[in-house]
Amino acid sequence: MKNEKLKKYLLIFIFIVTLTGLSIDLYSRALEQGVVKAFGAFKFFTLQSNLLLLFYSATELFLGKIPKTKLHSFLLGPLTAYILLTGTVYLIILEPIYDLHGLERVSSILLHYTSPLLMFAYWLITEKRRYRFAEVFKWLIYPIAFMIWGLFRALLFKDYLYPFFDISEYGAAVGIYLLFVAMGFAAMIIMLIIINNYYLPSTKTKKEKIKVIRRN
Repeated sequence: MKNEKLKKYLLIFIFIVTLTGLSIDLYSRALEQGVVKAFGAFKFFTLQSNLLLLFYSATELFLGKIPKTKLHSFLLGPLTAYILLTGTVYLIILEPIYDLHGLERVSSILLHYTSPLLMFAYWLITEKRRYRFAEVFKWLIYPIAFMIWGLFRALLFKDYLYPFFDISEYGAAVGIYLLFVAMGFAAMIIMLIIINNYYLPSTKTKKEKIKVIRRN
């Protein structure tokens, strides 16, 4: 019963934080660039991953009693990985080179740090499905597709989503940077799978757990 209340509170916080963070980000951009260009910010991984969390939390909160599809059950793990990667990449690569103030700073804290921590906490107490290590490749589809799309924009439109896409500055070395980013994605996903299989409480019996481990 306590767990159910905690899950609901976490979902509410995730919904409020992502909605507030996205709204502040769009508002601050609209003041500088106009409304239409502001919505173009959804080309960034940060806004995309937080928007996915907003949809997920809204679905759980407002459509919770409706039977879920297998896809919905599958999404909890990947969404947690994506938002954690959002925070990790920002902390390690982007935070040191960005100087944000005012509303931009507030939205950055909400979208890069607060929502990842809330989602990780929600995942820890909610996920009962056990992952297979082979799922790494499925989870990587979206991040790899994003990097290919970002490279496409860099080559054709000279629109560099993040510094590590800047081919005018780094040339062919961009490929190396993107490889490291992809390895970071994979490492984060594998870490979640390990935590999921060996440390999270499960509704499975001991025999079922052994079968999962052998299958992995």
